[in-house]
Amino acid sequence: MRLLKNYFYNIGYQVLNMILPLITGPYIARVLGPEGVGINTYTGAVIQYFVLFGGLGIALYGNRQIAYVKSDKKELSITFWEIQIIKMVTVLLAYLLFLIYLALVHQYRFYLVLQSLYIIATGFDISWLYEGVEDFKKTFTRNTLVRITSLVLILLFVHKSSDVWLYILILAISNLGGYIALWPTISKVIKPIRIKRLNPLRHLPGTLALFIPYLTLNVYPIINKTLLKHFCGVTSSGYYEKSDVMVRMALAFLTSLGTVMLPHTSKAFSDGKVDLTRRLLQKSFSLVSMMAFPIAFGMAAIAPKFGTFFYGIGFRPVNAALFIESFAIVFMGWSSITGTQYLIPTRQTKYYTYSVILGSIINILLDVPLIIIFGLNGAALATTVSEGFIATFQLVSIRNQVNYRNWYQNILK
Repeated sequence: MRLLKNYFYNIGYQVLNMILPLITGPYIARVLGPEGVGINTYTGAVIQYFVLFGGLGIALYGNRQIAYVKSDKKELSITFWEIQIIKMVTVLLAYLLFLIYLALVHQYRFYLVLQSLYIIATGFDISWLYEGVEDFKKTFTRNTLVRITSLVLILLFVHKSSDVWLYILILAISNLGGYIALWPTISKVIKPIRIKRLNPLRHLPGTLALFIPYLTLNVYPIINKTLLKHFCGVTSSGYYEKSDVMVRMALAFLTSLGTVMLPHTSKAFSDGKVDLTRRLLQKSFSLVSMMAFPIAFGMAAIAPKFGTFFYGIGFRPVNAALFIESFAIVFMGWSSITGTQYLIPTRQTKYYTYSVILGSIINILLDVPLIIIFGLNGAALATTVSEGFIATFQLVSIRNQVNYRNWYQNILK
């Protein structure tokens, strides 16, 4: 029952992070237009490079480590503060690198400064602590009020194409506020620890080991947006964002399961219950497959008209891109289970790392020629192919640890 509650709370949290642009999508698309949406998308993509560096893969590593020690409050507190210290240092370095970058560029500087609030917000993000102790309720409830407030502010104050800066500012502040809202209740989970007892450096190898796959897995959607801006103009970045946000929205129902199961599987594995982790993997894979196929084909069915209907006639290119990228939903759902729920908790990080690095390389190699030939649709196709490779690689990597016969029977159903 607790797992089920956490699953729905995490779905709520993930959907909440995307529901603001989803609800305001039609309104913002018509008010800001393709160029305004493109400016927000491109500058946001640039900032995400620094956000990824500041995050250092702690979203995955911290979740797993907290799950390992959650039964011991003292060790839990030590682990949290050690990991958080590392994160604060990397966020500070990331912002310094951003300032250097800002001094070298001239286009969209004002928008980039506003977007940089996302870098600062990364330092306050402790959602991995609550996920590690399997308390997903707090990450959901604390953000709800902040997100709803930002929605109201957008509808009240963003009324014309020149309000791009205001739209960016409202989104960035809401993101920062959502993370800050997680801190007041932290005393219920951990206790104060003397600084001399902390040894943050012991976590550095583990965070770096997961940082590489975390970076590569998250960086290629950003690369798609920046390359589209370079080869096709800033409006193409906006089209890709509108297509991708719909896919990520649907995907939240699938990836939430892997996120919820990560601490549960980590605890089972640390207790020596290897058979249990594999049974959980099989059940989760079947459940995700049961949802992924109808979601993917349903989205593909409505895609040819959805972009124009939802965002307006100026966003017609979204239709074809959404159709192509919708088929990646199945692959992304599978890899979220095999990677997040199984490979990371069972300390088989190397297979996870290989899959996302090679997948990212394939995406980048395909991106340039496909974008030059097919434009926006080329970026969507590159995403689908690379996600297919990642899922296939991970499934092949664990072929000797599971019985695929039952898996395939359930997929056919």
